[in-house]
Amino acid sequence: MLTAVAAGARRVVAPVVLLAALWLLWGARSPSQPSVAKSVDPVLTAAVATAGLGIGEALMGDVGRDRLLRDGVALDLAGTLESRAPLVPASLLQLPPSVVSAMVIDVDSNTLHVFENLGRSVAKTGELYVAIGKGGAGKQREGDERTPIGIYSPSSFIPDERLPEIYGRGAFPIDYPNAWDQRRGRSGSGIWIHGTNKGEGELLARSSRGCITLSDADLLRLMEYLQLGRTPVVISHGLTWQAAYEVEATRRSLSERVEQWRRDWESLDTERYIRHYASSFHVGSMDLAAFRRQKMRVNASKSFVAVELGDLSMYSYPGEDELYLVTFEQRYKSDNFRAVRTKYQYWQRRPEGWRIVEES
Repeated sequence: MLTAVAAGARRVVAPVVLLAALWLLWGARSPSQPSVAKSVDPVLTAAVATAGLGIGEALMGDVGRDRLLRDGVALDLAGTLESRAPLVPASLLQLPPSVVSAMVIDVDSNTLHVFENLGRSVAKTGELYVAIGKGGAGKQREGDERTPIGIYSPSSFIPDERLPEIYGRGAFPIDYPNAWDQRRGRSGSGIWIHGTNKGEGELLARSSRGCITLSDADLLRLMEYLQLGRTPVVISHGLTWQAAYEVEATRRSLSERVEQWRRDWESLDTERYIRHYASSFHVGSMDLAAFRRQKMRVNASKSFVAVELGDLSMYSYPGEDELYLVTFEQRYKSDNFRAVRTKYQYWQRRPEGWRIVEES
């Protein structure tokens, strides 16, 4: 009962306090003071805090931001709101529940950033110094001694007793080249995250043959975060931070498109389904025309199709224009076939909308 009364009081008091604060702010304006961003801020903050509201809730509540905040005040408060928006790594749109942590390796600063999965957000838990290839970053071919740019995961672990001493306490091979690398014609193999027998301070920034190298002490620290086949390892030029609401907007837009793709597959309407794919789409040896013909044949033999997606993840792909990697566990069922597999889709945001350009 007390909770209900308190909640009711809050609903009444909050708008009143907020309106009073805004009235004071409006009165404080004068021709000689065109911008009140700095003077407004303490008053607004106090009023909102008294009302028990967050800045976003106050501005976007039932009273209506557009109706209350006009002209300069609207611009000032909008700027205050945006400047205080929490920042998150732009590459990590969504981590699946099965993933404990994600790694973002900035090859420009030789830094490996560790992020903990908090469900709908991530938190940075640490960073480690790493060395990259002698040839720098952007691997293209076998032997160029460059570290690849892309998104990978550790595929296995090789203990130190099975390795030469130069690899230190062990190595985690990653799945380079992935489907996107192969589409781009990139070659090579044997890209690992591994330790070293060098002492502290002896690991040069560009000293490997393309691998990510850490001190043995740091590799041991990293081991508790790495899950074979699951932990995303994003290797990029720089670490881009973006306002959380902007990342969420992209995540929601892409998530809706993936869900529509799933529904259109279940509909057995091949033309609706194919509309999600770019004209440049490839899967294996099939281009879009061959893929469409195959789907037409398969759908003709089905009376129903049910598709469930689980463990969904989304990442902005480094080094590419508006390219996103989406992975999920796909549970497929029809009247004559069932299968469970992990699918990798490369979606690109184009002027005509989201399109799948690669699938594996």
